[in-house]
Amino acid sequence: MMEYILAVFSLRTDTISFNSFLNRNKVASSVVETPKSASASCGVSVKFSAKDLPVVRRLLPLSGTTSFVRFYRVSGFYSKSTVTPI
Repeated sequence: MMEYILAVFSLRTDTISFNSFLNRNKVASSVVETPKSASASCGVSVKFSAKDLPVVRRLLPLSGTTSFVRFYRVSGFYSKSTVTPI
């Protein structure tokens, strides 16, 4: 079973900026397509490990981004994954 977190932003530039910010701060992350069930986004999100959520929450206010929408937990098996707002 896979489990990861998505940080969803309404602006694509903030998504890319936040991903770079996390990588500079030693948090492994990547930019991925946002699932349809996690609407209100620019179409891409920042994906990172669920174990890093506490660190990412602390870093978010320091990132300089302004269009953060919310975090989503993605769990399950590929096509049968569940997306839950957190």
